[in-house]
Amino acid sequence: MIRFLIYLIAITLLLPSPIYLTGCQTYGEAAGLGAAVGSVAGAVIGHQSGHTLEGAAVGAVLGGLAGLVAHDVKVRQAKTAQQTAMEYNYQPAQGERLMFERTEVLPPTVTPGNMIEATIQYALLGTGSGVQVTESRTLMKGNQVIAELSTTTMTRTDGTWVSSQQFRLPPNLPPGEYSILTRVTTRLSSISGSASFIVN
Repeated sequence: MIRFLIYLIAITLLLPSPIYLTGCQTYGEAAGLGAAVGSVAGAVIGHQSGHTLEGAAVGAVLGGLAGLVAHDVKVRQAKTAQQTAMEYNYQPAQGERLMFERTEVLPPTVTPGNMIEATIQYALLGTGSGVQVTESRTLMKGNQVIAELSTTTMTRTDGTWVSSQQFRLPPNLPPGEYSILTRVTTRLSSISGSASFIVN
C-alpha cells in the first residue's frame, strides 16, 4: 500500500495539468500542487478505509498546508435596493451603476499558517432582474502578484453587498506587508479595492 501511494504521488507530480477536486479549494501554483497531491493521497487512504470522500477532504487539507487554502465566499445584503437607491440618489435613467464602498483584511497582523478574512462592500443599482457579477481576489506584495486566490461568479440584484472570504496563509510565508486586491466586475462595470495586512 505504501509503495503504491508513493508511486501514485510521483505520477501526480509529473502530470502537466492540475487536478481539481471538490471540497476545500486551494489556489496558486504551489498551493494547487500541494492540495492535488494531498487529495490523491487522501482519496487512496479513504478508499482503503471505506470512507473515500472523507479521506479526500482530509488529504486536501493536509496538502493545502503547503500553500494558500481558500474557503467559501460568504455574502450578505447590507442594504436593500430602496435604501441603496436613496443613498446614491439613483434614477433609473442612469442605467447600471457599480460603486466601491470599502475593503478590509482582518486581522491586520497575522503569523504564517493562520487565517485572514478579506471583505469588500459595494453598491449595485440598475440591474433589473439581476446581473452576473464576478469577484476575484489576488494576494499582492507591493506591485508583485503572489497568488491568484479565487474567482467566483454569481447573480446579484440591486442593493449594497458585503462579500467575505477566509484564507489560510502558508506556514512558510515570508514576513512583510501584503495586500489583497479584490476586483468586482459585471458586463458593463468594474471596480477594485486593496487592503493591506502584516505578516510577522
